[in-house]
Amino acid sequence: MMPLASERTGFTFDSQPILRWYISSGWPGKIVFTILENRNVEPLLETLIDGPQTEGIYEIDLKDYNISLKPDTEYEWFLAIILDPEERSADFLASATLQMMPASNKIRKHMALIPNDRLYFFYAHEGYWYNAIDHLSQLIKSHPEQTMYVEHRVQLLNQVHLQQAAEYDIKTRIKKVL
Repeated sequence: MMPLASERTGFTFDSQPILRWYISSGWPGKIVFTILENRNVEPLLETLIDGPQTEGIYEIDLKDYNISLKPDTEYEWFLAIILDPEERSADFLASATLQMMPASNKIRKHMALIPNDRLYFFYAHEGYWYNAIDHLSQLIKSHPEQTMYVEHRVQLLNQVHLQQAAEYDIKTRIKKVL
């Protein structure tokens, strides 16, 4: 299980981003999703989500939880599979950090000039990891026959050493189309 996130704090200009994660096999139980603001001890949110039935890339939309990120504040999000509630050191844990950084007027003007199907390049170049992965994921959903978008997400995942998630995309999306 791993968040689709950059190795360092990833940026987003959305106050309610969609967080994506990969799991290598189904999990029949619940998964604990937690988000912390600025390393606070008390979570901003801690909830149980259903474990997926199969391997795949899944998403958590912060809008569903009425969570809005504050600008220029770092957050850490966690996914945990609790194998034994009495022995929490056995938990399987994955985490990543993100920061909401509003896009400047200059960046917004530049974004307005870029064709929609190429925006993810710009987001990645400017360091908006979560926006880049989100935009690519949306393009993959809306154009499943276009392997180019999957190939670009694979490249983005490989750049941050998320090879298992990249291999999943190759195995299930590119080879299926070919």
